[in-house]
Amino acid sequence: MKKFYLLIMIFVLSISLMAELTFWTTETESNRQTRIKALATIYEAQTGIKVNVVPIEENDLMTQIPVAKNSGTLPDILEAGIEPLLLLASENFMDKDLNTKIVDSFGDIYPGAKKLLSDADGSSFAVPFHAWVQGLWYRKDWFEPRDLGNPYSWHNILTAAKALNDPAKGVYGIIIPKKANAFTQQVFTEIALANGARPMDAQGNLLFDSKEMIESFRFYKELGKYSKPGYTDVLDALKGYLSGETAMTFYSTYIMDDIAVEEVQKSRIDKFDADLVVHTGFANKMINIRPTSYGQMVGIGILNTSKDKSNSEDFIKFLMSPKNYVYWLHMAPGGMNPTRSSIAGSDEFLDNPILQRYGKEKMAEIVAALNEVERFEFIDGKVLTDMSKLDANFVIGKAINYMFANDWSPQQTAAWAQTEAKRVLGK
Repeated sequence: MKKFYLLIMIFVLSISLMAELTFWTTETESNRQTRIKALATIYEAQTGIKVNVVPIEENDLMTQIPVAKNSGTLPDILEAGIEPLLLLASENFMDKDLNTKIVDSFGDIYPGAKKLLSDADGSSFAVPFHAWVQGLWYRKDWFEPRDLGNPYSWHNILTAAKALNDPAKGVYGIIIPKKANAFTQQVFTEIALANGARPMDAQGNLLFDSKEMIESFRFYKELGKYSKPGYTDVLDALKGYLSGETAMTFYSTYIMDDIAVEEVQKSRIDKFDADLVVHTGFANKMINIRPTSYGQMVGIGILNTSKDKSNSEDFIKFLMSPKNYVYWLHMAPGGMNPTRSSIAGSDEFLDNPILQRYGKEKMAEIVAALNEVERFEFIDGKVLTDMSKLDANFVIGKAINYMFANDWSPQQTAAWAQTEAKRVLGK
């Protein structure tokens, strides 16, 4: 009898040792691959299950999927940005039931992060893995003496921009982008969504000339009165804030090392301000008629074609367990933020030279932007492919650029954008 049980155990162990998972990841940089493969090695040592890590450039993902489908070599697990995951889900590649089960098992995924990767009934196409968020970085030490509050609402943002604008001394209330590019579109997205405005609804109807969009263009133009002159862009926003040229600037969490680390800051400007990180606040949401924030999400999910869904589920949970998750996130401190609230407030996550400069309370506040994160091109798990076409043609960026260049009214700007959007979409 003992011999029988021993044979059973040996059989089970041999099956486990033969098990393999294929994991496609869009983290292709060599230093990131080193970390990911280290995690795969640890997992294999603990479970006997080999994980084949396959790096694939995100731009190549949509061409590789059909090839792999035809050859029967689709991965068990895929890590990628929102766009390819939702497009794959629309073609029934993602296992919604299992991915939803994983999300629910954690119980602490930020609501906004979860919503971006969910359909209308709340089922998850993939598990929200990590994200960067964008918001207003501002000088608390300039705000507090004037009792300006926090720049969350349209009213407070505009009030602070007026109060702190002093061009004669080379200081501006805010720096907003005015070039016809993606950064301008990103900043406008948060402003518009805070006013309940979208360029397009779920049915694909264009809404550039709606009351809410016109009001959003008006607010953007009003902010321009207190912004640095010229066709400012992302480097103006970054360097302006680091050098004390502006009280507020829009930027993603990738600014965090620029603010906190001497060698990084000195690569941007000449003099390092060691106190800047202490004096910096972050408005993790914007409100006019509703709260919102802007960011980019990376998800991880199990495909319907996976040959080993049980171990695939276990591997994702392994990656998002505290120690392993933090090891992954520290590939890019500030740029990769946890979607699990318990991790954002943990000592393990803060055990990093950059994040330590911000402290637990401030880091939790920064990452909490994931409560409200939204994007124009996604509504209730639906990808608005026409919105992606408008983004690729920089319709919003061009409209804002022309608004300032030609001194257009908000109504003229909205009318031009509506007409241009129709032209781009052939409507």
